[in-house]
Amino acid sequence: MADSPLDLDVRGLLNVDAQLALLDLSPQLRRRLLNNVTKRVRSISRKRVREQKNLDGSPFAERKGSAKGKKKMEAGLAKLLQVTRVSSDEAELGWKNALTRWVASQQHNGVSERRTAAQMRRWNKVPPGIACTDKQAKRLRRLGFRTRQKGKKTLTRPSVAWIQEHVNYAKAGLLIRILNDEKTETSGAQSWDITLPKRQFLGVETGSETRELVNQVFQQILNSPR
Repeated sequence: MADSPLDLDVRGLLNVDAQLALLDLSPQLRRRLLNNVTKRVRSISRKRVREQKNLDGSPFAERKGSAKGKKKMEAGLAKLLQVTRVSSDEAELGWKNALTRWVASQQHNGVSERRTAAQMRRWNKVPPGIACTDKQAKRLRRLGFRTRQKGKKTLTRPSVAWIQEHVNYAKAGLLIRILNDEKTETSGAQSWDITLPKRQFLGVETGSETRELVNQVFQQILNSPR
């Protein structure tokens, strides 16, 4: 079920005796088991964000530019992390919103892309609901974001309203990263190599730890009043 590293499938992690005992549980109790395990993994993942650590215990790669040393990285993603699906057979931990899921995937896997000045000028209107946020638009203005607008001969700094109308959430995030990294540059570069390092906080470090967690919760359910 879980091909993505951003999903967690806890089936098949019980030892043989526990798997046999699992067959005697009602669908309701099996669902409870998977739900409880997945919530515990969520707590572990959120703790990792508070500590700013990856799955292997190494610290998150630091931010660059003016954002360095400010709000904790991935805090927003950790807050939105939830059990997205649970049944008597499987559970999934992730993000219900497709855009948030995409952002989380970029953060988890890391990404390296090349962007040009020409690409940055090709903005199209975006449908309501996925435009950049007011906070993003204001941040872009503070970072000196400029674009060529219809009827004007030179690059101008657009209004917050214009940015929200023409720049979507994902592009705004990329632009903010570019402008942070390039703010001190004066060479007038026409292209940039953008590298987003991996920051992996979701999940349990090893399969044995996950198995131990599942078995622990399973025993609690077996010993609890029915």
